[in-house]
Amino acid sequence: MRRALAVAVVAVMGCAIVGIGTGSAPAADEPAPADAAVAASRQRIEAAGAGARRGRELFADQGCDRCHAIAAIDAGGMLGPRLDTLDEDLDHNLESIEEPREDIADDYPEKLMPTDFGDRLGNGDLRALAAFVTAASGGEREGGEGGGRGRGRGGDGQRGRGRGGGEGGED
Repeated sequence: MRRALAVAVVAVMGCAIVGIGTGSAPAADEPAPADAAVAASRQRIEAAGAGARRGRELFADQGCDRCHAIAAIDAGGMLGPRLDTLDEDLDHNLESIEEPREDIADDYPEKLMPTDFGDRLGNGDLRALAAFVTAASGGEREGGEGGGRGRGRGGDGQRGRGRGGGEGGED
């Protein structure tokens, strides 16, 4: 009896997480980037250097790829927002890893992303993870040396509700 109840509870929780019964998971509605954008993402990741390459390893090692999608590395997670379409700067991505509950992407549960990355990873690894996500998405690196169109903070220092909860770091 206990075993059957435990199995039922786990099944219900799993269904709730992926959105079965309430529609699809929000990530399922986020379109993947076009082939040209994926190719550009791969180039940015390679050009970003050793820090971003370390961040890519951490992305897999820390299980980020189970929840987040990045087409350039064939990460197909569907629980959290796509990270290859974020368009955020490195500082925002770093903050989203360290304080993931500060800026929740629309339509995602508030307590889905773990909050202990700051405890599990050192500052260098956190920055590497942020650099990887920034390179993958084309956001600006620190000091405006970005691969693209990152919007980061507005002139008033306020942030919008980005599509993030993202991971990232710097060389």
